[in-house]
Amino acid sequence: MNSYFRGKRPESTFSVGYLVSAFIILLLFSVVALISAVGIYRISIEGSKNLLENRAVDIAVNLGFTLERIGFRNELFPELIATDRWDDLAFLILYDQDGIVLLHSNPLMVGRSRTDFNIERVILEKQPTTHFSTLATGEEVFVLDFPLHLHFSEQGDSGSENNIDLKQSGATEEIEPIDNAGAYCLRVSLHPYPARTILRKANFQLVLIGLSLITLWVLTFFFLLAWRRNYRLEAMLRKQERMAALGEMAAVLAHEIRNPLSSIKGFAQLYLEGTTDPDERADFSVIVEESRRLEGLTADLLTYARPTMLNEQEFDTERFCREIKRSIAPLRGDVKFHMSCEKLELRLDREKMMQVVFNLVQNAIDAVSEIKGGEIWFSVKSSGPVLMLTVEDNGPGLSLDVKNRLFEPFVTTKAKGTGLGLAIVGRLLEAMGGEIGFSEREGSGVIVKITLPYQSGTN
Repeated sequence: MNSYFRGKRPESTFSVGYLVSAFIILLLFSVVALISAVGIYRISIEGSKNLLENRAVDIAVNLGFTLERIGFRNELFPELIATDRWDDLAFLILYDQDGIVLLHSNPLMVGRSRTDFNIERVILEKQPTTHFSTLATGEEVFVLDFPLHLHFSEQGDSGSENNIDLKQSGATEEIEPIDNAGAYCLRVSLHPYPARTILRKANFQLVLIGLSLITLWVLTFFFLLAWRRNYRLEAMLRKQERMAALGEMAAVLAHEIRNPLSSIKGFAQLYLEGTTDPDERADFSVIVEESRRLEGLTADLLTYARPTMLNEQEFDTERFCREIKRSIAPLRGDVKFHMSCEKLELRLDREKMMQVVFNLVQNAIDAVSEIKGGEIWFSVKSSGPVLMLTVEDNGPGLSLDVKNRLFEPFVTTKAKGTGLGLAIVGRLLEAMGGEIGFSEREGSGVIVKITLPYQSGTN
């Protein structure tokens, strides 16, 4: 059931148009951020690979120059692996075109033959290749297979500025002069520590951007929920402001109409009793009857407009149901009325409960009075500490427009209705802490269910 609020309407700083624009901007920002993050991640991967390639090629070129000057020396590769300047080296291997190991960072491997199609392809095509390989220890290393075409001089040289400083690496033996030339494959294997650092930073950046976007969207979701709730409350407050102003106006009008209406009714009754002319009696009867109807309307207006004050008292449901049945008897006509009342001792505002039930039953009678075989079912029962009242009819039901405006005052489908019945029911139930619900009856008609917390009466 709708709650009724009074007070100043808050000014909303957001409109639907601004909200849609902000959502589109956020969506575009998220897409751009994701594309940028993925692009940076891919660049980082390529950069880490290029870093390893450049480092491996630099080592391979320097080794090529050094080998041409000093020739083959079994201790050269182990010494290079051991020096601090080459701490990123995993291993070094020099193959000839037959796949025989000429030099190795592990001297025990020198002289062994290995069938490796990649080595043959590098020597034949004279193009370097790169790949990652997993060692027996489980470590993944970066491998460069680099083609070398060496021309050995008659006498080795100690190197130059562009070559490896063998003195720093510990080379002390004399170099054997070699006169030979041929195609070789130098395999340089590096630990990918620097590249892994770049990748870890890229992964961290990607995760950070992802978490930031998720957090942003979660905050946006909660903001939308808050905005939607605020928007609904604002609309409800505007509606309640209109209803409050309408109620105050109705109260003023009802109060101003009540006194002159009583005078009109009193004089009409006086003349009705003092005349014997049939036409005059008919005229005065109309005046009295319409005055009574207007009195009912003013009473409804005052009930709706005034603050609801509860006056709880003890009563039993059986007597309450008998009074309801007696009150609606003049209104029923040919409508069949079925009543089921569980015997209960209650402590509630009896008059307000009577007004709620009477209005609902009267609405049901009006709904079925124009159809053949109209029936109404009324029941009172308890479910724990909750009192349940049900009014059911087999009438035509409620239209969608009426369903959406059930508790608004002056909304009615009756030719002579005031539209205050359900509005008063809503106000009274709200004051008593009850709830009301409407549902369609199978076949045709409406089921109205009221739940009301109650206290058991004491005899």
